[in-house]
Amino acid sequence: MADNAIGTAELLNDAVTDAKTSSTIEKTLVFLYDGISQTASAKTLTHRDGVTAQTLPAGAIVKSFYIDSTTAFTSDGSATLALGWTGAAAAIMAATAFDNAAIAIATAGWTNSATAAGATGGLGGAKSVLLTIGTAAITAGDCYVYITYIEA
Repeated sequence: MADNAIGTAELLNDAVTDAKTSSTIEKTLVFLYDGISQTASAKTLTHRDGVTAQTLPAGAIVKSFYIDSTTAFTSDGSATLALGWTGAAAAIMAATAFDNAAIAIATAGWTNSATAAGATGGLGGAKSVLLTIGTAAITAGDCYVYITYIEA
């Protein structure tokens, strides 16, 4: 290495900011639904640690998502799950049956976002991610939600 050069070993995590790279680099955030509140209502998801608040950043354009169910969702009724953010509860995934293949443990995979989420310049501000249980309560289920986005 040349004199006075800095190698990657000297860089701290996230030390190179978006302004120094490209804003079109895909990023992925991981959110947690812990399964504690099972009533039919919107649940604000947290960081994967289950404690820390986490939001999609202002300017995010959501591209795809993956629901990694760690405990299968069950319901005594016909529960639905929707995925979105504050102000648009189904912006990422429209209400979907709790036992749909897109959510089931054995068959879930990466899915394109339900809308061109923020396609005209990205989200207008940071947004909390919501998992909305609709129609009926669930009786079991928890998951990690991976959301891939670029910043406008």
